[in-house]
Amino acid sequence: PKHRAVVGLRDARAFLPLERWCLYCLLLARRGSPQATYPSEFRFSWCVGTRCFDHSVSAAHFQLRLGNYYTKGTRPPLKEAFFVATLPAPYQKELLWGCPGLMVLAHLLLAESRLYTHTAEEAGELVARAGAMMALPELEGPHLDGIQNAWPLAAALDRYERTAQRLDAERQAPMSVDIVLPRCREDLSWLQDRGKLEMLPDRTRIFVYEKCGELGEVPNITTRNGRRVTVVHSVLDDAADPKTGRAARRDECTAYLAHVVRHYNAGFADMTLFLHGDPSDHTPFGLLNLFLRAVAMGTLRGVDFLHLGAPRLVHTANPCQAGIFEAALGRPQKGPLSTYCCSQFAVSKPRMLSRPREEYARMLRLVDGTIPDLCDRIGPAYEAYQGARLSHCYFLEFMWHVVFGEDEELLLGPVARRLPAEGQRGVVADDVEELPQPVHRRPADV
Repeated sequence: PKHRAVVGLRDARAFLPLERWCLYCLLLARRGSPQATYPSEFRFSWCVGTRCFDHSVSAAHFQLRLGNYYTKGTRPPLKEAFFVATLPAPYQKELLWGCPGLMVLAHLLLAESRLYTHTAEEAGELVARAGAMMALPELEGPHLDGIQNAWPLAAALDRYERTAQRLDAERQAPMSVDIVLPRCREDLSWLQDRGKLEMLPDRTRIFVYEKCGELGEVPNITTRNGRRVTVVHSVLDDAADPKTGRAARRDECTAYLAHVVRHYNAGFADMTLFLHGDPSDHTPFGLLNLFLRAVAMGTLRGVDFLHLGAPRLVHTANPCQAGIFEAALGRPQKGPLSTYCCSQFAVSKPRMLSRPREEYARMLRLVDGTIPDLCDRIGPAYEAYQGARLSHCYFLEFMWHVVFGEDEELLLGPVARRLPAEGQRGVVADDVEELPQPVHRRPADV
């Protein structure tokens, strides 16, 4: 039953009664094939109270990018698909008549992505909706042929079926997760706020590393989740810089590396999630919840590194960064470092173990106060005094993905292919596709 809608979609003509289909074939033979053309772009305007929105959907660009996703493995147009499939019913109907292939394929793409974070039955509902659209009498003839031949319908259905079968097996073994939280007086109440953090997987350990010399209050989340969650709470002091003799901010870098070094032999969870004490500053809770849901379902076993930051960082290059890269990683930098802000990501157990413990220990010595700051900072003026923020730790923000096994350029595609659209705001943010933005306009003008 789970894949019944897929079988029906294989040939949408199966939705047509035999008599009508034979008559249609006879008419085609006598009159020639009718043609169907569609607008390239659709513009939507609407208001919610005093806030008005404009958004355009390019059917041509969506079609091109969708085809490249299925044939070349490039980034799929998930945000546009999500926007289209969640429009109000009148808008969806208008778009279905205006460009049926766009509506049908948007639903199939979302169905595939939903397999990672929802049940197969919920994903199948989207496939069934696509089938119901194709069965409409208004789409008979050239419109139906266009969906089947001009749009990658067969590829979408094949990808959906293969993904469903693979994830069916993965769901039999839910994953464990370690959450590493460096903290300096941040409020951790979000850990027990269901309005922010919807759930935690059954096998969750939370490691809170206090960076400001005191044990702050940590919510008793074991009362919320029974025995599933273990909390380990410890103090991790930032040493004074040996060059200046003054304290130097090391932010998350000492906590992240100290955790890896301390637990390398004791054992990691299936996935380790490295977060700030206030993660929503750089990662939407919606994305964090999708990630945790996928871990609980066991559907991220093929993911070794996943950055959860929002904005993409601008490439930087300077001798100091190159020197720290070589000191940390033991090899010269091959190209510009390209990644996301701001040092929040997930790493698989095999990927963490792929680098020897001694190499992580070497990186830790680079940031724990053992080695003086090698660089003169020229940058933001938020330092209370020169050297207040250790440059080694600052530059690690640009290279965490390389520390954990990725190339210098962290691509958009691998991230987008593994995450549902609901959580991709920020993670795959660039200028290719944008969600609606409010405009200064009166509701009466729409």
